[in-house]
Amino acid sequence: MRILLYTEKTPAQALTAINARMQAKESAARASLGGWVEKNGSFALSVSTPVIGRFHRRTVLRGKIERENGVTTVRGDVPSGVDKQGQIVVFVALGLLAVLLLTSGNAVPALAVIPLGAYLYIPMTGDHANCDLLVGELQRTLKAKEKPPKKASEGRAAGAAKAVSTKPTAPRAATARSSTGASRSTSTTRSTSTARKTGTTAASSKTTSGQQNPMSW
Repeated sequence: MRILLYTEKTPAQALTAINARMQAKESAARASLGGWVEKNGSFALSVSTPVIGRFHRRTVLRGKIERENGVTTVRGDVPSGVDKQGQIVVFVALGLLAVLLLTSGNAVPALAVIPLGAYLYIPMTGDHANCDLLVGELQRTLKAKEKPPKKASEGRAAGAAKAVSTKPTAPRAATARSSTGASRSTSTTRSTSTARKTGTTAASSKTTSGQQNPMSW
């Protein structure tokens, strides 16, 4: 099973916390964990629990801690085992296989299926229980969650909003300037043409008045 967790700790702080958890003593409420950590962010956590009788199952969680986009991510892989329903399916399939082998006259392989089922029971049951234990201890140690912190998500959304709102500003300003310039040129042209018409009208009126005065004499 692959896991992806987010924590507010830095990678160095997370590795220190994991190392401290491995050094903690076993108690009734806390299992003993083994493993190792590396400076590059890689780590491993392991636990061994009894499955049946004297048989124990040791499960290892391997992962890496990295810093991405201002958030510390924890990625890892751990065997998840098989739940009870899945185990029933496996054992039924093995029983049918044994019956088929017996009916075909292969008694020895049929008898070998029985210890095979018992052998598979240990990793299926042990890994299923240990997987939940390791992931839970990792989350508690790092105070990690399956979702990124709200601050990071809000920062990303704000950055995207600013980028979207900034892009259309320049074309709008350019359009406003061009429209203002066009209105100014239009008003200047209109005033010039109006002045010309006024001058022409005044000149024509003077000429007309000049022509009418001699006739009065």
